[in-house]
Amino acid sequence: MNISYLRKIWNYKLVEYQKKKKTSIVFGYPYWLTVDPSSRCNLKCVFCPTGQDRNSRVKTILSLENFTRIIDKFGPYLFHADFCNWGEPLLNNDLPKMVSYAKKYGISTKVDTNLSMKLSEDYARELIRSGLDRMNISLDGASQKTYEVYRRGGDFDIVKGNIRLLSALKKELGAASPHLHWQFLVFKHNEHEIDKAKDMLKEIGADSIGFTAPFCSPDWVSSIESYNNYIVKNDGVSFKAPDGTCGWLWDAITVNADGSVSPCCSVEDEKDDFDNIFAKPFWMLWNGKKFRQARKHIASRQGPKKDNICTRCDHIGASNHAAVKPG
Repeated sequence: MNISYLRKIWNYKLVEYQKKKKTSIVFGYPYWLTVDPSSRCNLKCVFCPTGQDRNSRVKTILSLENFTRIIDKFGPYLFHADFCNWGEPLLNNDLPKMVSYAKKYGISTKVDTNLSMKLSEDYARELIRSGLDRMNISLDGASQKTYEVYRRGGDFDIVKGNIRLLSALKKELGAASPHLHWQFLVFKHNEHEIDKAKDMLKEIGADSIGFTAPFCSPDWVSSIESYNNYIVKNDGVSFKAPDGTCGWLWDAITVNADGSVSPCCSVEDEKDDFDNIFAKPFWMLWNGKKFRQARKHIASRQGPKKDNICTRCDHIGASNHAAVKPG
């Protein structure tokens, strides 16, 4: 076991200990990174603030230079990096270079994409050669008619063609990755195509398919209970309580395309961010007032509800990365 991996393990154990104790000050570095290569998008998805032009965030592209600054800061401690947040990552031409740079630190990498733009063969090759581990492809339906209900402006045939291209190039290059995962958000209008999508999996060249309950307006919710995130009562609608406790504030960091730092990947408005990664030394940000205040709230579930976005969180933000078990 080399020294760099031992450093990651030591940091992971320190962070997990502090998370368990729910300390307001964290001495370890985050071991999970969400970074947004682009806050611009090519689609108009119904419930997405970017797609609906709610202007909650500045539209920009993360530069390769700024990305390397971020990775040089966190890379020695990271186990994983997600390349996506509020925009379409493939709109950043430097994405393959970013992934390749992250891989130098031994980080597992994932890109979430709508894949609804024609990929050139050269760009597709770059993505595969970058060492990207996984690509989650948002394709919510098994036909153009159902797919475009939510992914407005999307082209079902273009997405399928891109998956086939990537699959063929993987075989040509003898590459085991990226794993091409078809992510299907299940709504009321597309639930009837679940079986059809399963049957299409091999045809289009994806490696796996997953069906997910979306966060959406309750009138869009699937009639299949397992794909419903909501509880409807006479006094209103609430989220189903997640399993576990939110760990974002201890083990992860979210950096947006302009360098602003969110406490998790669900913070829609830039005004609710905690600072900018380039504005001050990391420790002043990581253990600044807003992070400490949020951690105290998660630990106690007490205090005023207006102090910051975490104290106002509707669904208690259970971590979506709890499966990390290094060692």
